[in-house]
Amino acid sequence: MEQRVCAGYVITQSIKVKDSEFVLGEHPKTGMCATWQCKNGDNYFWGHYCENRYAALKDLCERAAQEVDYLASIGAIPPLSSRNRTDRGMER
Repeated sequence: MEQRVCAGYVITQSIKVKDSEFVLGEHPKTGMCATWQCKNGDNYFWGHYCENRYAALKDLCERAAQEVDYLASIGAIPPLSSRNRTDRGMER
């Protein structure tokens, strides 16, 4: 697979949520990290820039979770019920 790059940041992680993708990029020279929302694998927008990989990874997960919540709120994906979480061993 070809390496993806956005604004000099090498894309190292991604999370797909329905029709959107959220990606994490690491800049090889500065050590800075960023996350973007992405459409069609090459249209990056709404960048969030972070000083380290830990902060960027947290941001990546939060952005994906917010998209899941939004899609569930508009009925685009079914929400997980409490029963389903328990059945799948996901209860906390």
